[in-house]
Amino acid sequence: MKIGLQARADQRGFTLTELLVAIAILGLIMLGVMTLLISGNESYLTGSNQAEAQASVRAALERITQDIRETGYDPQGRQACDPALGPPAGCFDAVVNSGAPTNRATLPTGTVFMLQSDWNGTGPVAPAIPIEPGLQVPVTYSFGIVNRGERITYDVVGGNLRRQETVVDAQPQILVTSVQQAATGQNCLGAQIANPPFFQYCDANGNPAVATDQIKTVVVNLRVGVQNQPPAIWMAGAVTVTMSDRIRLRNRI
Repeated sequence: MKIGLQARADQRGFTLTELLVAIAILGLIMLGVMTLLISGNESYLTGSNQAEAQASVRAALERITQDIRETGYDPQGRQACDPALGPPAGCFDAVVNSGAPTNRATLPTGTVFMLQSDWNGTGPVAPAIPIEPGLQVPVTYSFGIVNRGERITYDVVGGNLRRQETVVDAQPQILVTSVQQAATGQNCLGAQIANPPFFQYCDANGNPAVATDQIKTVVVNLRVGVQNQPPAIWMAGAVTVTMSDRIRLRNRI
């Protein structure tokens, strides 16, 4: 008789209190696992987004650098339009204001500039500049022939860094998205300043240029966020990358 009572006592199962305690413990374990998964996912997104942003802004700076170093190309060897000496025949400035490319006193702005090169060397002489915006010139490089336009415009519009080469590009081409003003960056002298403009224009002595013929270096400061990702994906790993560069013109002494 005692054996039967003992067997029935062993089959009673768990009490409600025991089940609640077990569920609470399981919930704590699952919460810890979920926290680890979320943290790992955020770390992955942060690293991935940072690498993508760095690669994008680096590629954009390389393209800007190449264009600025080439700008001012002139097979005839004409120089900038120095207002102190009077405009020589066929002179042109390499970096100009996109809205007034022939006005030497109107500098490019902190958000847009235009580059000029006389690729064919056959443009008209003064008073017109030898730049032909409607012309496409086949230019020979070591890797092959590339069709070039004689003006290139860079601007930052709506958070996008854009590039447009006359005739070659029907519309501005977006190089980088999520572009913001940098919190700190370089000025013409290489010193760190707060909230620098995207683009600055410097003379041969490292001072801010006061006319387009004086521009010998362009300083670029870009702060770039996550590229090509909807907010629902990148917000957990949101990052920004700031890069600065000082680019000297090679075709202007």
